[in-house]
Amino acid sequence: MMTRWSSSAAVLLAAAVLTAAAGLVAAVREDDFFVEGSVYCDTCRAGFETNVTVPIAGARVRLECRHYMSASGAVERSAEGTTDAAGKYRVELVDNRGAEEVCAVALVSSPMPGCAEKEAGRDRAQVELLRDAGLTTTVRRANPLGFLRDQPLPNCGQILAAYALGSAPSY
Repeated sequence: MMTRWSSSAAVLLAAAVLTAAAGLVAAVREDDFFVEGSVYCDTCRAGFETNVTVPIAGARVRLECRHYMSASGAVERSAEGTTDAAGKYRVELVDNRGAEEVCAVALVSSPMPGCAEKEAGRDRAQVELLRDAGLTTTVRRANPLGFLRDQPLPNCGQILAAYALGSAPSY
């Protein structure tokens, strides 16, 4: 009797799992988009990623979409995400409206002590969500976003000199 109950329970459990999985698949619609990217700490205040740049875990970002004809530029829709241990995020935008919207992902906050100043020019990145741009996937990649460290690392002068940028800032 116990074996019979176990196999019946296993069949019911398998049916429940398959039903739940089908519901999850149905939840992602054809017009949903995913925006992926990364957030880092600019440890040398260089304005770009270097070999001492570190990813920020737990940083918050917001995907903001505005109607392209909006006179006020008001955000009509938004979705937020948080970075994982590698500084990567994935934000879902449900019901993409495509050509009617201009979207950008923006920094919201950094949990990293000493690295929470938003870096102008690296605090947001525009994202194209159009389907007719020749892209067959609903995943879009945003440029990396960066926060500035309060004080640059002591060896940043040498690090930046190695990039042969002309003149390295003195720290």
